[in-house]
Amino acid sequence: MKQYFKVGLKIEREVEDSKGRPKIKIVKEEYLVDAVNPTEAEAKVHGYLKGSMETFEVVSINLTKIIDVID
Repeated sequence: MKQYFKVGLKIEREVEDSKGRPKIKIVKEEYLVDAVNPTEAEAKVHGYLKGSMETFEVVSINLTKIIDVID
């Protein structure tokens, strides 16, 4: 049986303010991950964002009640 985890992240993004100056903004994002356990879900997120220049932190991992994903 498949298990889906909702992984919450805090990501530091560089954005421009109204005057065009760079500033760091903290953004929250969530990812749905097919994994056997929370450790694997976190590892998959790290692998997915590996090439990203953004700094991120995993802040939550929750097992969902989702049965399947239909695409």
